[in-house]
Amino acid sequence: MSQNSIIISKEVIFYLKRKPYIQEAIEQDIINYSALARKITKELDGVNFEAVKSTLIRSAKKFRKDKRDRERKVIALLRNANFSIENKIATIHHLSSIDIESIAYSKTPSGYMYFVKEKIASKSKYKKINYGFAIIHITSSTEIEETPGVAAFLLSALASEGINVVHIMDCREDTFLVVKEYNAPIAFKTLAEKLRI
Repeated sequence: MSQNSIIISKEVIFYLKRKPYIQEAIEQDIINYSALARKITKELDGVNFEAVKSTLIRSAKKFRKDKRDRERKVIALLRNANFSIENKIATIHHLSSIDIESIAYSKTPSGYMYFVKEKIASKSKYKKINYGFAIIHITSSTEIEETPGVAAFLLSALASEGINVVHIMDCREDTFLVVKEYNAPIAFKTLAEKLRI
């Protein structure tokens, strides 16, 4: 490989890393390499078309292998995790910390978000309460901290069924996915099917 080809190859890889949606299409093997090479050639100011296309084809094999390896690790980790679901959950958003029995909470720049049982929320004095949620709680090994793509896998699996995750919290081995209560059974079933739990 010539020095010029190595430089072009690095430019193409850098281009792909800045455009993860294109990398995803390559990983899914749903890309027209010639069309993409023409586009990249124009955007990279007329670099050699054949060198770009050759880099794309070579890179595709590596991208697909890396994706398969990542996905295998994620699925193995999640297959060993414990999944539970709790319905009748309310959310309380407050600017400051409050004293309330919660399942989980998170602190954000806009305040605190508490996830509490609806019975507890209805007896509280707080005004900003939203009802009708469920929490899918995933307890996994601490290996999750070193495994990229777990949240992406979960969110993608649910999104593929039209299920929106309203809130996600991930802290060490505890992952909480908050969904609308009416979506909870389908969400749980979808994750079980994707993982064959």
